[in-house]
Amino acid sequence: MAAGTNAEAPICYIEAQGWMLCDGRYLRAAAYPELYAVLGGLYGERNSTPDLEFRIPDYRGLFLRGFDAGAGMDPDAKRRLDPTGNNVANVVGSLQCDAMQVHAHPYEITTPAGISQQGSAAGTSISSKSTGSPENPARTALETRPKNVAVNYLIKFR
Repeated sequence: MAAGTNAEAPICYIEAQGWMLCDGRYLRAAAYPELYAVLGGLYGERNSTPDLEFRIPDYRGLFLRGFDAGAGMDPDAKRRLDPTGNNVANVVGSLQCDAMQVHAHPYEITTPAGISQQGSAAGTSISSKSTGSPENPARTALETRPKNVAVNYLIKFR
C-alpha cells in the first residue's frame, strides 16, 4: 500500500457490502445472531449471556486450503488440529502446520581399491547410500506444504 493511503477505507467498504475480514476479532453474538448461528464457539467464545462474544476466524498470514471432505487430496487430513489448535479434528477451519515430506535421495560413493603410481586407480568399488530424512525440529508428513487452514470457499449471492 502506498504511503499516505488510508488502510481502513477498503475494510469499511467491504463491511458495508456485507463482508467481514477474517482477522480473529470478537463480535457480540447479539449484534451478529446469524453469523453466531453458523460459527458458534468454533473459534472461541468469551463472556456469558447477554454479553456473549464469539470469535471469527483469523486467516491472516496463512495459506487457505479447500476442505478435503473425503476426496483424498489431503493425505494428512486425519492429523489436522481443530480451529483452536488444541485437539485433532478434520473439520472446516482445522489447521495444519508446515511440513516437509519424508524423503531420501540415493547417491553413489566411489572408493579406490588401490593406488596406481601412474594414471587411474588400479580398481574401484561403487556402493550406494541414501540421504537421511530431515532432522528435528523439521515436521515431516506425507506431503511438503506450508502452514494452512481448511476452508469452504463461498460466494456472495446478494
